[in-house]
Amino acid sequence: MNKLPEKCPVCAGSYYIRKVECEKCHTALSGEFELPAARMFDEEILNFIKVFLYTEGSIRQTEKMLNCSYPKVKNLLKKTRAALGVDQTVPEESDILDLLDKGEIDVDEALEKIKKS
Repeated sequence: MNKLPEKCPVCAGSYYIRKVECEKCHTALSGEFELPAARMFDEEILNFIKVFLYTEGSIRQTEKMLNCSYPKVKNLLKKTRAALGVDQTVPEESDILDLLDKGEIDVDEALEKIKKS
C-alpha cells in the first residue's frame, strides 16, 4: 500500500477521507472522515513520540534509545509541538540559550527573555 503524502501536492492543503473500505469483506462507508492522528506525523516524529512515551518523558533515556544528542531530542520535541499545534508562548531557558548560542539574540535580549519566563 502506498503512503499518503502529508499535504496535497498541488496546493499543500490538508486531506480528509471520503470513503473507507474493509479489506476483508469490502464493506464501504462514505462521507467526510478525519485522518487518524498517526497520519499527521512524519515517520521521524511518530517514532520519537513512541520512544518519548516509552521512556515516560525522560529526555536522558530518549537520548539513549534514539542514540542522539540532547539538542536533537529538544528539536524533535519542538517539531512535535508544532505538528500538534501546541503553542509555546513562554520560551524555556534552554531555548533562549540556544538562540544566544546561535547568535540570533544578544546577551541583553537573552537576560530579558529569561526574566520574563
